[in-house]
Amino acid sequence: MKIKKALRDFWKFYWKDNSFASYAFFMIFTYLVLRFALFPGFLLITGLSDVLSIMTPSMEHSGSEQAYFYDYYSALGYDAEDFDFNSGLNVGDVIFVKECENYSVGDIIVFKSPYYENKLVHRVAQDEPLKTKGDNNPSSYVFDTIITEVYGKVVFKMPYFGLPRYLLYRITGL
Repeated sequence: MKIKKALRDFWKFYWKDNSFASYAFFMIFTYLVLRFALFPGFLLITGLSDVLSIMTPSMEHSGSEQAYFYDYYSALGYDAEDFDFNSGLNVGDVIFVKECENYSVGDIIVFKSPYYENKLVHRVAQDEPLKTKGDNNPSSYVFDTIITEVYGKVVFKMPYFGLPRYLLYRITGL
């Protein structure tokens, strides 16, 4: 019976109490449960390697895509219309990433470069050696050519589902 009462008291404090301490606990506890239990469980069950929110416009198609995207790949002999996500990725899109063995020109990958502290999301522009380019960038940058780790390729996106995350980042820098 003590366990039942403790759970009831916990629920009252967590969900119904209107105190500052309750709100702070709610935010911290919910974050910890999502971050260290539900999120890893979701990745394990689905076989995905990561889920990210797009935080920069380097993959957006906002007017310059004709030259930066279609013309660039056409000059290399590819039909960009055949690429997955050929309409790009927008700030706030949530992407689902799956680890793969091989990556082809046109795949959008998540990778790490020693020249940039965060994970990067760009399209493969060359497969041997691996080189990437943002759809909204005029060319590849140094961090697109020195790739230390590839986390996987984008297999699905949820448009603008990550806007709250992006806004939190813009407001607080977190």
